[in-house]
Amino acid sequence: MSGLPILDLVVGMIFIYFLLSIVCSSAVEIILSANKIRARVLEKWLRTIFPNQITINGQTRSLGTAIMDHCLTTALSKKGRSTSYIDAKNFTSALLEKISYDPSKPLNIPAKIQDFVEAIEKSDLLPQELKRVFLMYANEATETFNATKDKMKSDIDLFRGKIENWFDTSMDRVGGFFKAHYLRPWTIVVAALAVMLLNADSISIARYLYSNPEARVQLADQAVANVQDSSLQHYLDNLERSIAFTHNDTAQATLEKIQTNIAARERDIQTAKQSLEDVIPIGWNTSSWHNTTGSAGSFLLKLLGLVLSVFAIMMGAPFWFDTLNKISNLRGTGPKPSTTATDGGK
Repeated sequence: MSGLPILDLVVGMIFIYFLLSIVCSSAVEIILSANKIRARVLEKWLRTIFPNQITINGQTRSLGTAIMDHCLTTALSKKGRSTSYIDAKNFTSALLEKISYDPSKPLNIPAKIQDFVEAIEKSDLLPQELKRVFLMYANEATETFNATKDKMKSDIDLFRGKIENWFDTSMDRVGGFFKAHYLRPWTIVVAALAVMLLNADSISIARYLYSNPEARVQLADQAVANVQDSSLQHYLDNLERSIAFTHNDTAQATLEKIQTNIAARERDIQTAKQSLEDVIPIGWNTSSWHNTTGSAGSFLLKLLGLVLSVFAIMMGAPFWFDTLNKISNLRGTGPKPSTTATDGGK
């Protein structure tokens, strides 16, 4: 207990928002994983950036599809389908292998950067704009290599590094597209459903905690204890990494990994829901329903409380965890001891 009821109330409300955010984030993760949305977005990017056709062993397909099906990038995904994540190094190797492939000399491997330059210049697999970019990367790598005294990396390694950086930067933009077109809309839908089903009305919850000191202190103490839980930080790190398309985890494309991920998220939902039910009354009952529909004013107040909860959830679990961490530290300091006449006012 902090000795400041209003601080306990704030900590409790933030903790509730954090738990609700975990519920929604976990539910959204289940939906996106089950529908392989990340794989679809990455697949769309590959086919858009590399649309030119390549023929190998009598099969004609786009270069983007060939990269998806390459042994370095595919896991157990179906042919012509992307995995959820592709490592930048593996992507670069698959891309350069396809560009430098010579049907007349199938085992011929470029040994110098000039070999890659010639292969890129002759290739009709890359759009003209991208071909020029890769040639600039090759020239920059050569100049950097020649100007470096301590040659820790070869010019080919420098060239590959530039392509890898280009891929990582592109994946950042793809992650932004994924977040704007899939993650945020689904979060809004799931947050609205969760708030409605749980009757998570911010105004009613705040009133309940304000008028029930025991529940308020219990919730605040639970919040402080959870801030120190390292497993929560690990969960939030995974949550942040889940929207990054540069994370390498090709095994995640397998059905077993997806099922394990869904099961873990279901446990997160149950744990968070149980934590809420242990301290505050959530859900609908006859009394809460009559209070809501009793008058237009009470209905609008209930609607406002639900909308506030949805907006709070949209801030995300990482935001509320960081906020909770900062305020919990403030709560732990306690009130400043009062001075007395016996200590001379020191």
